[in-house]
Amino acid sequence: MTQDADTGSQRKANTSADLRALASKSMTLVASVVKILCTIFAAILVVYIVLFVASANQSNGIFTFFADAANNLTLGIGDLFVPASESLKVILNYGLAAVVWLIIGAVVARILNALAP
Repeated sequence: MTQDADTGSQRKANTSADLRALASKSMTLVASVVKILCTIFAAILVVYIVLFVASANQSNGIFTFFADAANNLTLGIGDLFVPASESLKVILNYGLAAVVWLIIGAVVARILNALAP
């Protein structure tokens, strides 16, 4: 009878440890996904900056795709700086947005990893 009680408590301990390990792996996975997404967002902004500064054809589908995506990813920073040069404006505003996305990804990933049991 005591052996059955010991087996039951071992199962509970193993199940609890398994759940903690699963939660930890899940939080780590979510943290990685967040960091990857934020890096992709920053990369989209950088590609748009390069295309704009290199005077790419603005009616081209690729340019339009990156311009639309970049405009949606600026986090409201798209018109923070208004220098006379349009290229400098894009570099400053969209570059700052890219840096902010990288910071957001790093901070959120670190928080999620810290919350993992």
